[in-house]
Amino acid sequence: MKRKIIYSIFLLIIIIRTVQSQGKSDSLYGNVKRINEKVVFLTKAENAQIINYDDYGHSGFMGPEETISKFHNIWYSSQGCYYLNYERYFDKKRRVVKDIWYGKKDNFINSYKYKYDEKERLKSAIDSSKYSVKTENHYYTDDNDENIIVENLDANSFSHTYKKIKDGKIILLKEYDKYGVIDEYRYQYNENRKLAYRVYKDPNSWRKVDEKTFSYGVYDSIITPYKDIINEYDSKNRLTKQQRFNLYDDEKYQNPVLTNETIYEYKNDNISSITKHYKEGNSNYSYYEWDNSNRLTKKYCCDQNISKAIMIEEYRYKNDKISVLNYSEETFEKGKKKKYHITFLYKFDNQNNWIEIIKNVNGKNLYKWIRDIEYY
Repeated sequence: MKRKIIYSIFLLIIIIRTVQSQGKSDSLYGNVKRINEKVVFLTKAENAQIINYDDYGHSGFMGPEETISKFHNIWYSSQGCYYLNYERYFDKKRRVVKDIWYGKKDNFINSYKYKYDEKERLKSAIDSSKYSVKTENHYYTDDNDENIIVENLDANSFSHTYKKIKDGKIILLKEYDKYGVIDEYRYQYNENRKLAYRVYKDPNSWRKVDEKTFSYGVYDSIITPYKDIINEYDSKNRLTKQQRFNLYDDEKYQNPVLTNETIYEYKNDNISSITKHYKEGNSNYSYYEWDNSNRLTKKYCCDQNISKAIMIEEYRYKNDKISVLNYSEETFEKGKKKKYHITFLYKFDNQNNWIEIIKNVNGKNLYKWIRDIEYY
């Protein structure tokens, strides 16, 4: 199940970045050696309101990329602000070699160290906190297949992932837990090298306990593989539909069930809508508008009629950076919206990298996002 969740999150991140990339890119120019990013709350009220449980929210610190992605999304898409405070070191090939993450008081949270082989592939990663150390080692065969061993002795955890690679694509993935249980996935691609479907060999199955009860787990029974992801593409090889299936949700405990279906529509080569239907009968709708420079100008949900939308984001740009966000969301009183006028004020260094953004909400400076950049 873990690998299925990871794939879902990974695909969602790709879609979100595709939709939101214009104007929100934080590209680094020049030969960067180190970058330190931190957000500063400019009012005590906002600081207390946002950081009310943990410096990184109720879910805690989620890891480097997840935290950065969440921060960027909230920063550019709403009136609020998530938390961010880290140092990242690069080698001369712009590969990340070390991350150090901090809390609000610059207290140590986590560190990450990365090593690469002579082919520039990730060789090892060490994730260290004050509570435990997790090591991740990558081993490659002459055919470029990959074995990944992850250990955390403090947590008594172990996993082994095997990837079979063909023409740069994963065609087989096996994930072993510390008990030897195997989740197996086989990937089938279309003629354009896009994923057509994935076959999942679930080690778990349903077993009848009595006339009214079934249990779900690992048993000595025949495992029936099934397609858990099916993708469809248009003539331009753009993803238009994805269906996801799960055996666990089968009420008769025999056949995989369609748990959700996502439909993607395009206009002038940009995503114009994303519609997601769920097994339970509910649906989510998001709509997008773009300018002639392929920059996102408007996003709203969850009705095709914008006058009935419960959330609206409208963007304006200056020098290809977001300068204004007009954000509105429906209040608890249906039909009424709370509106926010948000501006972003940038400062740049001599390499044309921004080093400070002040986020002003309804005329008040609330947050400052700072980048300290060191070059080779």
